[in-house]
Amino acid sequence: MLTPIWHEIVIGLIAFGALYLVMSRVLIPRLEKVYAERTDRIEGGFERAEQARAEAGRVQAEYRTRIGEARDDATRIRDTARQEGQQRADEVLANARDESARIVAEGREELANQRSAVSSDLQPDVARLSRQLAGRLLGREVGDDEYGETVDQYLERV
Repeated sequence: MLTPIWHEIVIGLIAFGALYLVMSRVLIPRLEKVYAERTDRIEGGFERAEQARAEAGRVQAEYRTRIGEARDDATRIRDTARQEGQQRADEVLANARDESARIVAEGREELANQRSAVSSDLQPDVARLSRQLAGRLLGREVGDDEYGETVDQYLERV
C-alpha cells in the first residue's frame, strides 16, 4: 500500500498556494488585461472599420453628387456655347448676306452708270454711222433735218 509522506504533501500544498497566489494576483490580471485590450482592439477595429465604411460611403455619395453637378455644368456650358456659336454663325451669315446684297446693288448701279455712259458716248457715233449708211443706201447724202425726222419716226414706232 502507498503511504503518503506528509511533509512533501504540506510543502507541495504550500508551493501550490504560493504559485496560486502569484498567478491569481500578478499573472492572471495581466493576462485578463491583455485579453481585454485585445478584445477592445478587435471590437474597436470593427467599430472603426464601420465608421470608415460609413465615411467612405458618405465621401462616395458626395463624390457622385459633385460628379453629377460637374456633368450638369459641363452640359450647360456646352449648350450655352452651342447657342452662342449658332447666334454668331447667324450674325455672320446675315452680315454676309447684307454685304452681298450691297455689293450686288453697287454692281448693278455701276453697270447702269457704265451702260448710260457707253450709250451717251456711242450716241454721236451711231448717229454719224446711221447717216452714212442711209446716204449709201439712198445713194445721196442725208441732211440733218431729214435725219432728225427719220429718227423721230423710228423712236415713235419703238
